[in-house]
Amino acid sequence: MFAWFRRLNKSTATVRRLRGKDPRDTVQVEVAEFAPDILSFLALAASTELFLYEAATQAVLGAPNLEAKTAMADIAADALHKHQVFAAELEKRGKNPATEMERFVTRVNQFTERITTPDWHQHVLSVWLVGGIFDGFFASLALGLKDSYSKEAIAVLRSESGRTKLEQLLVSEVAADPKLADRLALWGRRLVGDSLLFARDVLQYSDNREFIVDETNPVFTGLTADHMRRMDTLGLTA
Repeated sequence: MFAWFRRLNKSTATVRRLRGKDPRDTVQVEVAEFAPDILSFLALAASTELFLYEAATQAVLGAPNLEAKTAMADIAADALHKHQVFAAELEKRGKNPATEMERFVTRVNQFTERITTPDWHQHVLSVWLVGGIFDGFFASLALGLKDSYSKEAIAVLRSESGRTKLEQLLVSEVAADPKLADRLALWGRRLVGDSLLFARDVLQYSDNREFIVDETNPVFTGLTADHMRRMDTLGLTA
């Protein structure tokens, strides 16, 4: 996993895959090129937002004070709202949201198991980082949707409700206990690796182009850069 993640860090902002020896003969690959069909997109987005809602709710229960509980409750409400928006769109299209999401439940559960931790601070970092990565990733995918819902999906995913308050909470927690920094930095590296592996799996449902693993490894440079900026905001090493 980490070897793959290191390759991501060395990629350029836009993927350039050389053909032959001529550096001018390149192919640029964007996340949007791997957009799935609209029903798969809605089901995947609804599934991940439901996961984030569940994770944030769990963090509310273990929060040490009212300020922390409020921050996590706001994040939970935001994720639930996004889930409900995508589920409602599936219903408008005559589909049962639970049935559509069922196709992806195994993979989502596998991801959840990979990042589950009894440490409250690590759990909160998971909610903040994974939420940012997934919302950014699905917003990028939505750019390539062959459907008029694309703009609405992007607007929903780019909503930052509650995220600033959670960021401030994490900053204050690290400041209050500097020993947290190393532990959270290490956990953040694991989170981004597992999150991008999950995102790569999502590309298999592309409705626009053939899924070839070797072509997707460096697609996530922008998401990786966003992750590094988030970690820098907390004073953590990405």
